[in-house]
Amino acid sequence: MNLAFKLNERWEPMHQTSTQWLDFFLPHRCALCRSFSTDRGLCADCWKGLVIISMPVCELCSRPLPHAMPTALCAGCYAVPPPLAQTRAALVYNDTSRQLLLKFKHGDGLHLTPLLVAFMRQHFLHFAQQNPIIVPIPLHRTRYFSRRYNQAAELARGLFAAHLDTRMTGAAFAPEILIRRRANASQAGLNRQQRVRNLAGAFAVPHRETARIQKQPILLVDDVMTTGATLFEAARTMTRAGSGPVYAVVAAKVVRA
Repeated sequence: MNLAFKLNERWEPMHQTSTQWLDFFLPHRCALCRSFSTDRGLCADCWKGLVIISMPVCELCSRPLPHAMPTALCAGCYAVPPPLAQTRAALVYNDTSRQLLLKFKHGDGLHLTPLLVAFMRQHFLHFAQQNPIIVPIPLHRTRYFSRRYNQAAELARGLFAAHLDTRMTGAAFAPEILIRRRANASQAGLNRQQRVRNLAGAFAVPHRETARIQKQPILLVDDVMTTGATLFEAARTMTRAGSGPVYAVVAAKVVRA
């Protein structure tokens, strides 16, 4: 028995005891409603409000399907295949997940990053087997003055750290590969056609990065997929620059009836 094992054997019970005392005197609070909780993350009531996307889903866009189908495609993707090879979403975008993501995005909610990463992790690891280049949807530099951080980049960074924990080393985190050329108007309140027009030509791959992405799989990361306009435009930009297949993973997806 080596010294490190002996020290760990003695430390573990002490660590558990100290954690229990801290939990007693400083109980956890729900990350969303701030009520007291028995565990980190969300309280039981807020957990009930979340809808986790599970199989069966559309193979291309991750839209929940009412039952398994031979083609595994929703009607929209069957009619018009998206420019993304595959998308996976962790949560349905409803009232609860909306509050969670707005707090994360606009309310200095960086402490919510590990929770959202935990929801997205299994979908991310599915794509990580292909050793993709991990690219968060970028913010224009002027947006940093109001937000101070890019929520998509924080999710991507957390997911990449989870990837490193699995000892898969082929993927790369490369936020510099995709840039936002202009500060387009907010997408909020726009319909599908308006969103597409608003984002036309918004992204670019810097010339110095084009050689790096040739034929390489790309994994885009974002917080919410509404109509898909943002991810689709980013995917088209990567494809035009010569990348391999482009995938996407998001924290939540708007699912319309």
